[in-house]
Amino acid sequence: MPKPSRRLDLLHRLTRLREVEKQQAALRVAEAEGAHGKLRLLAERSVEIAASYRSRADAADGATLAQQLHFLSGLEAIRHQTESERAKAHETTQVALADLMAAERKRELTSDRLGQERRSLERQALAREAAANPVLARNLKSRG
Repeated sequence: MPKPSRRLDLLHRLTRLREVEKQQAALRVAEAEGAHGKLRLLAERSVEIAASYRSRADAADGATLAQQLHFLSGLEAIRHQTESERAKAHETTQVALADLMAAERKRELTSDRLGQERRSLERQALAREAAANPVLARNLKSRG
């Protein structure tokens, strides 16, 4: 078993590591939400553009109509692809949020363990001091 001070140092390092993990997870959430928001706006705009071209009725001949339908077909393909990418970005955001919550739980557990270890070391130091000083031992007995 490591020495108490070494164990405390290790817990401090682990706590800092967990905090960094939490910050990195939060950054991933922010990036994922940003990408999702941009793709959502792009998908909405794609729908608007496709709707405006779908409602056009100004084709003078069959060739113009065929060209408009071909262009509209391309817009629909872009809209579907954008919607698919938006859905993937939404899933990525959900995964990133779950990772952030897990990182926060790990950080809390490590922080709690560090606090417990500190309290345990303080109690041990107080017990050693009480054993070395009988007056302090009597005072501690009378408190507790």
